[in-house]
Amino acid sequence: MTVIDEYNGVVINEEELLARIAWFYYHDNLTQSEIGEKLMLPRLKVSRLLEKGRQMGLIKVQINSRYKGCLELEEVLKQRFQLQHIRVLPELDNYEINARLGVGASQMLMTLLKPKQVLSFGFGDTIMHTVRFSNDFIKQNKIKLITLTGGVGPYMQSIGQLDGSCSISIIPAPLRASSPEAAQLFQKESYVRDIMLAASMADVAIVGIGSTNQKQHSTLLKAGYLINEEQLDSFKQAGAVGDILGYFFKEDGSLQEDMSIHQELISVSLDNLKRIPSVIGVAGGENKVDAILAALKGKYINSLVTEEKTARCILSKLV
Repeated sequence: MTVIDEYNGVVINEEELLARIAWFYYHDNLTQSEIGEKLMLPRLKVSRLLEKGRQMGLIKVQINSRYKGCLELEEVLKQRFQLQHIRVLPELDNYEINARLGVGASQMLMTLLKPKQVLSFGFGDTIMHTVRFSNDFIKQNKIKLITLTGGVGPYMQSIGQLDGSCSISIIPAPLRASSPEAAQLFQKESYVRDIMLAASMADVAIVGIGSTNQKQHSTLLKAGYLINEEQLDSFKQAGAVGDILGYFFKEDGSLQEDMSIHQELISVSLDNLKRIPSVIGVAGGENKVDAILAALKGKYINSLVTEEKTARCILSKLV
């Protein structure tokens, strides 16, 4: 390396100077200004040399934290799927995963939404928790809420915590009609059509990701939108691995063909969902790994909130 400076009257090369600066900064906890005074260098030069040392590999920072693995997982998943935003929560034993995911999703919303913007949302436990944990933020920033589907009755308790100053538009219909013809009649109603159009033009959307591996824990089953567990199993046998807003998709992310339930939904289509600038998928658990991976492949979501074990399982399937 070239000779660039003097230290106490002795000419030293760049590598030695970088080593001294790094030692003072990371070992002795001196500020950049203090290092500059000690070495008779401008603070800006100290800052630039620290950055150069990191870029050259002479300085390596080790993070000893339970969050380190999550940060690495976030970076790999973000690059692999070109995600806008991602949050991987540290793995913990004996916790309610949906509530915890709701906290993480709420925190992501607070970084994305600006005052008076529009948030459209789907259904499910994780979404219910997200709205609940976001209540104060929504009220303070006058965020407008719009549902992406009908059938939000089971989640009114969460939405109801918002006061009258908040704008909430709810599709006045079930999630699933009794027939394709009934669904078309609902969608022809101007009020339903206008809300669905507004939901498709939101600034941010947040959706849960269902899985055909969930069986009795499926939101569609618990809410009564599927007849029984056998019907969910039939979807799985046909090749479906998961759903968003009631629309089922295959392992490669493509929409499952020839499913009558798709024509019976009163729900924003996945094509229209993709048009929303930021679409956050919130899901976790080993039984949802295939569904999350398929949703990422299908590009139905461009941001993700999940937990550590789920993220590792997703990546293991990409090897």
